[in-house]
Amino acid sequence: MTEISEHTRTYWEYEYQVSSRFMASLLRQWGVALAGATVLDVGCAEGGGLCALHDAGAQCAGFDIDELRVDAAHALQGDRAIDFRTGNMYTDGTPFTGKQFDLVVLHDVFEHLDQKQAMMAKLGTYMKPDGRLLITFPPYYSAYGAHQQHLRAPLARLPFAHLLPFGISAILPRLRNESPAIVTEVQKLGRLKMGMRKFEAIASAGGMRVVGKKAYLISPNHIRFGLRPLPAGPVAHLPFVAELVCSGVVYLLAKA
Repeated sequence: MTEISEHTRTYWEYEYQVSSRFMASLLRQWGVALAGATVLDVGCAEGGGLCALHDAGAQCAGFDIDELRVDAAHALQGDRAIDFRTGNMYTDGTPFTGKQFDLVVLHDVFEHLDQKQAMMAKLGTYMKPDGRLLITFPPYYSAYGAHQQHLRAPLARLPFAHLLPFGISAILPRLRNESPAIVTEVQKLGRLKMGMRKFEAIASAGGMRVVGKKAYLISPNHIRFGLRPLPAGPVAHLPFVAELVCSGVVYLLAKA
């Protein structure tokens, strides 16, 4: 039996709360019924978010590249009938290939993916003709768009530190006592630069249309820091400004 740490349980609860209190509510506002819907969570992590959608009435499945996180998902799902698997979006043997779902979810996953145009096309194969694709991410040019909050050096964790000239390419690799995996991921996000305008262009080129969008000055993800989510309102439509001040955005896509 998988031993679950207190940190993992806390993170699972955070995932559950974000999904149940905010994502499920947004989906209903956008006309997506969860009761009886089939849902696939790509990059499901420990499965807290998917468990929340299950509890809202959906029939759920999910996969993640990290086998240990999938093991935790199995341990924490309780008696919920959710099909959790280990799998890689970049391989031909991706789980659930050939199946189609009413809703496909990527919670703060898409910004990490290479080959974004190819990945958007692959996600489309999981959608029913009238299915929906829910994608959330922190815009790259926002305060912590490179996830530098996971670094140890105080100066490297400052808001917008990742936007300093040569910060990621020259300064970051020279920092001591940092996790190589986190350094690599921050550098990767700096290379990919997943902003809102760029995302919308990728979606359009991939045969998708935006049917719902909500940006936040304070993202729902920040409830784990004791903060209350704050929608961006009209600010979300200001070119360039929105990319800087919105800490999170939720998109709902449909096939064009």
